[in-house]
Amino acid sequence: MTQPILYFTFANQEDDHLPQLKREMDELKEILRPLESREFIKLEREESATTQDIIRTLSAYPDRVSIFHYAGHADGAGLELEAGAGQAKGLAKLLGEQTGLQLVFLNGCSTQGQVKQLFEAGVKAVIATSVPIGDEKAVQFAAAFYRALANKRSIKLAFEFAKAAVETEYRDSPDFRIQRGMGLEGADAEDIDVLPWVLYVQPQSAEEVLAWRLPYYREVGLPNHMIQFIGQQFKVNRYIVLVLDEMCRYNKDIYSQMVEIRDGEEVKKDSSTYLDLVIQNFPWLIGSQIQLLRQFNRPGRERLEQLQSTYLLTGITLYYILLSDLWDTKRRLGFELPPAISAEVRQNRSGLLTKDFLQAFADLAVIMESQGAEYFIPEMRHFHALLSDRESHLHKAWKYLEKVRTGMDAIPEDEFEKTCLRAEQALAVLLQKAAFLADYRMLTVRNISIDNPRYGEETYELNFGALNAIVSTSLSLYEDSEKRRKENYSNCKSIVLTPDENDLSHALNLSPFVIDKNTFLQNEHIDLFFFGFHEGEHYHYLAVKHSIFLALANEKGTDIIDTNMSMADFAEGRNIKNPITEEEDFGFGDAFGFRESGTAAVESPKVFTLLETQFEQLFTDLAP
Repeated sequence: MTQPILYFTFANQEDDHLPQLKREMDELKEILRPLESREFIKLEREESATTQDIIRTLSAYPDRVSIFHYAGHADGAGLELEAGAGQAKGLAKLLGEQTGLQLVFLNGCSTQGQVKQLFEAGVKAVIATSVPIGDEKAVQFAAAFYRALANKRSIKLAFEFAKAAVETEYRDSPDFRIQRGMGLEGADAEDIDVLPWVLYVQPQSAEEVLAWRLPYYREVGLPNHMIQFIGQQFKVNRYIVLVLDEMCRYNKDIYSQMVEIRDGEEVKKDSSTYLDLVIQNFPWLIGSQIQLLRQFNRPGRERLEQLQSTYLLTGITLYYILLSDLWDTKRRLGFELPPAISAEVRQNRSGLLTKDFLQAFADLAVIMESQGAEYFIPEMRHFHALLSDRESHLHKAWKYLEKVRTGMDAIPEDEFEKTCLRAEQALAVLLQKAAFLADYRMLTVRNISIDNPRYGEETYELNFGALNAIVSTSLSLYEDSEKRRKENYSNCKSIVLTPDENDLSHALNLSPFVIDKNTFLQNEHIDLFFFGFHEGEHYHYLAVKHSIFLALANEKGTDIIDTNMSMADFAEGRNIKNPITEEEDFGFGDAFGFRESGTAAVESPKVFTLLETQFEQLFTDLAP
């Protein structure tokens, strides 16, 4: 896949200088630099653009320019370039010849007059202005727009995000529009005159261009010699390690951790760390289960159970991510949902192991797509398409893993070795198609404080850290003040998923489905749990440090927690089960902090009440 080019042109004038123009140049470069360094896009920019510069660049990259951005003085007749004006008609013709062009962004004053000629030349979409735009406001709008694009948002959502950013900063900010075609049907002339940025889209290509995103996938994963090396080097978990090939297509940084340069030559690092890279680049719920596969390196029932647990937690992770996404989307768009959704979420204890979570994921995906909603993780659309295609490897792997899950007890002893190998291959196919998760980071957010200095800019300081299943259970909170300080805050006491941990304005809250228990207990360690089942009036969570089967058995009494637990339960060492049953209590129960009924002798605050409240809100919002 050829890298699309984002072409930025800037032009200033000595006699009418725009002081913020250099800041716009620098901010946009900084925002998009990480994508360029990972070879997803290529940036071209002219800091003192002339007509000849633009002609030369467009000629050098035929059909590769995806976005053309201009910042500087302009009007309806053209752009005020260095050493003379660029006329709108000629520029429109040049841009119209770029078949890969998705958007022209004219960040100058009153550029609306150029839209008609750009449309006539075949340009699909234009962001233009109908009024003079302040220098400072122009920088903020452009930075917010490209920051959203860099965080996997579509052109439509990036425009809406930039609109919201400017409206938040300026209370008197006028309306914005996404307009199909040139006309503004139903709008008064006075209203048209005060519109700042308008996103104009050709009606015939509106759906396609509004959904367009920057690419986040490279055709090149692992070199062939590395694939051959892994195939020869690994006897156990070979196919799981080979998932790195697909993960490297989404996250180029992974490969750089597999090799090093010595005397100018590329040399493989210790291959025993390769499985670690798979583990730490998947969300912790999945990574923790892959980690446990190391304990069961011989084919047999135990290994097959752990393969199944990894399959189940992968499906659960995808399901809860999409459920969180659907919840946010319904609140924003307000569409109707079938009553079965609430019942699906309220699974009982036995239903946890019998539920097909990939089918539940597919059911939610159908609803999202029927509403024309955009996924928080755009790659989920393709994942759903493969899951629904009966001829795809993903669909076949899914059905095989379901067959093994429902027929575990019927597998003969002499078939376990073959079944383990085939189940590992099927699981690897699932992980391969879910490898886009390697481009996201799961974070735990424990506390938020506001820094609001007098006459200074208000910022938020987050007490948070990245979750990584390969490291110890101690939470490594970021200490760097620059890393902790954010312009936007995320939800407190939550696990969030984000493509960029430096910009939490684009983050998905996974609460109440995934929690860090010790965030609620104010403990420095990490203990990750996922929502397992609803029983009685309370919600029960399972630890991810064991297989789902072992956690559900709760043999140590520490792998299941529920929303009825109090602080005293933890202080006294009590978890889901009362360690002293009525049969075992010979009159000394009170000495251990229990009454005969098994309840705590001293009442203390409930630890997880917030989660019950969130579930109540969820079911209220999901109600048809």
